[in-house]
Amino acid sequence: MEAQRIHVDDGAGNKYDLYDVDGVLFPEYFTTDPVQRLQDIKNLVARDDDVVIVAYPKAGTHWVWEMTNMLLRQTTDYHQSMKEAQMIELTETSVIDKLDSPRVLNTHLPFDKLPTDMIKRRCKLIYITRNPKDMAVSRYCHNSKGVVGYKGTFSDYLPLYMKGQVAFGSWFDFTNDWTKVIEDKSDYPIHTLVYEQLKRNTTEEVSKLASFLGLKKDPSFIQDVCDKCSFTQLKDSYMKAKQIHLFKDNHNPQAYAFRKGQIGDWKNWFTVAQNEMFDAEILKKMPSLADSFIYE
Repeated sequence: MEAQRIHVDDGAGNKYDLYDVDGVLFPEYFTTDPVQRLQDIKNLVARDDDVVIVAYPKAGTHWVWEMTNMLLRQTTDYHQSMKEAQMIELTETSVIDKLDSPRVLNTHLPFDKLPTDMIKRRCKLIYITRNPKDMAVSRYCHNSKGVVGYKGTFSDYLPLYMKGQVAFGSWFDFTNDWTKVIEDKSDYPIHTLVYEQLKRNTTEEVSKLASFLGLKKDPSFIQDVCDKCSFTQLKDSYMKAKQIHLFKDNHNPQAYAFRKGQIGDWKNWFTVAQNEMFDAEILKKMPSLADSFIYE
C-alpha cells in the first residue's frame, strides 16, 4: 500500500492536492503519512461500547455526534471536545486510545477500511444519509471557507464533486458501497438516519436512535436533547461550549461546521442544466436509489 499524490484542477485555475491510499482520497492536511494512518486505523483496539457515526462529508455528522453523546452520557451538556478530535482518520490512534468510554467516534471511510477489531466486536454503527444536492452545496461552502481554501465558483466545483475528485472520493461510490453493506450484513447493528427525516421529525428519530443504543427512552430527556441540538441553538452555543484546538490557522469552527441546516437550499445554487445533469448521473450510477432522496 502506498500513497499516490493526485493533482486536482477544475479547469478554471483552481487546484488542490489529494492523496490516494488504497482507494481512499485523503486531504493534504489530515496527516503527513496517510498510508500509516490507514494501517493504524485497521489495527485500532476497539471497545464493546464504541459507537461509530458513518457519513459522507456534510451529511450532518456534527449534529448526530452531539445527539449521540448526550444520549449515551445522559446529559444535555455539549461535549467539551469537537467531533473532529474523535474522527478516526484525522486523529492519532494513540489519542483515540485514551478517550473515555463510551467513545462516539466518526468517520467518512468505507466499511472495509474500519478497524478489524471494531467489526469483530460488532460495535454499533450509525449511518447518516442526506440528499446529495444539498450536500454538494454544503461541501462547496465548507471547502471554500475551511482549510482547503478552494477559490472557484460552485459551477467550477460541481464537476469535481460529481467525478469524486474531492476528499474521500465519490459520493455515488460511498453511498452505493454503504447501501450494499447494509443490505448484505442485515444482522450487523447498523442504524440508518436520514437527515431530512431527522430535521422534520426530530423527536421521533432521536427516540429511535435511543432505542438502537439500548437506552431507556425518557420522553422529557429526549425532548431536551432535541431542543439543545436544534440547529439554531447548536450553532449559537458551539463556540461557547468548545475548546478550540483543531485548526492551526484558527478557522472559526462554528462557521466551518454549520451553514444553514436547511432542506432544499440547493435550488438557490443549481442551474436547470446542472440539476438535470445530476439527476441523470444518479439514474446511471444508482437507479435503485434514485427515488429515495428527499430534496424539499
